[in-house]
Amino acid sequence: MLDGITDVRNFGAIARSAEVFGAHALVISSKKSAQVNAEAVKTSAGALTLIPVCREKSMVGAIELLKLSGVKVYVSDLAATASIAALDWTIPVALVIGSESEGITPAVAALADDRFLIPQLGQTDSLNASVAAGIILYEATRQRHL
Repeated sequence: MLDGITDVRNFGAIARSAEVFGAHALVISSKKSAQVNAEAVKTSAGALTLIPVCREKSMVGAIELLKLSGVKVYVSDLAATASIAALDWTIPVALVIGSESEGITPAVAALADDRFLIPQLGQTDSLNASVAAGIILYEATRQRHL
């Protein structure tokens, strides 16, 4: 789930990683989200033609429906104390990635079942959203299949 990703290159790169690592779909808001356009498809290396993209009027409503269906909601959060590896990625999970500038909206963050961080050693305070998504999707794949 992409909460506020507006850059089509990040959107395309996240779609590429999501498809490569076996995500079932991408969920984006119908407002304030990157467009599915030629540049996004090109950046995705065609992955956007292979993975469903669901445009939702309300990310909160979509998350509430997923939670009612037994899906856990995990949020990447620099203020979290749990490492990405400490969470169980073998269960049904909706991963929420927030915008680079503002992160996840408060309404979406309030619905998170768990928050985690990607351990970092450098001084830069965060990763690019598409890079973070790739790392997170790799960890889910590692726990499920490797």
